[in-house]
Amino acid sequence: MIFWICRRSLWRNFYAVRFRAAEPLPASPGQLNIPVIFYANHNTWWDGYLAHVVTRQVYGLDAYLMMDIKQMRRFWFFSWAGVFSVDQENGRSAMHSINYIARKLQEGNGKALWIFPQGEIQPQERRPLAFHSGVARTIRRTGECYVYPVAVRFEFFREQFPEILVSVGPVRHIRSEEQIDPHKLTAELEATLESELNRLREDASNLKLDDFVTIVKGKGSTDRFYEVLTGIFKFFKRNKQQ
Repeated sequence: MIFWICRRSLWRNFYAVRFRAAEPLPASPGQLNIPVIFYANHNTWWDGYLAHVVTRQVYGLDAYLMMDIKQMRRFWFFSWAGVFSVDQENGRSAMHSINYIARKLQEGNGKALWIFPQGEIQPQERRPLAFHSGVARTIRRTGECYVYPVAVRFEFFREQFPEILVSVGPVRHIRSEEQIDPHKLTAELEATLESELNRLREDASNLKLDDFVTIVKGKGSTDRFYEVLTGIFKFFKRNKQQ
């Protein structure tokens, strides 16, 4: 039900959602015995919807999403779809959330996490991204995992409604024996995502979109125009008959 709500909401409010990835998953979801962590920039309220659609529709993964506790109290029903809360203002509570998701990711094949290291919605052109260290600490607690940067950008092209561009960069394989310094890894992940975001901005500016596939074809402006026009026609026809 939540997947249907998310996908339909994107369909109704955007002209299209376009997606590309530098490489596929190392294995199919059922054979993927190492968890996957996606970390993305946080531009708009729609990002949670987008995360759910991408992880379920594109990757077929059993995904969780970390949400700030204040937002979670507002949108509690997302807990039905794997969303859990984190209190960024309480270190002990935040560590409890990290331990919780690390255990969940280790439970079986095809497990994934989508996380927004910025911690709150920020303008898409803001640099630096200013990551919190929670993503690195989650990776360290999880152990071996595949980590993907996800650049998200909203653009108006030739249509009345905006498009969403999603660009997934190359994987970073965190090995079980790797010694992780949370501060160094946070800086590395932030630089990687900034690079992917800059590449996406350049491609969007030059309309280099051939390597994207449309994963949600929204109700375009033409469709909405004819929908409104048809409604007006039916209204006058009904009144004339009366």
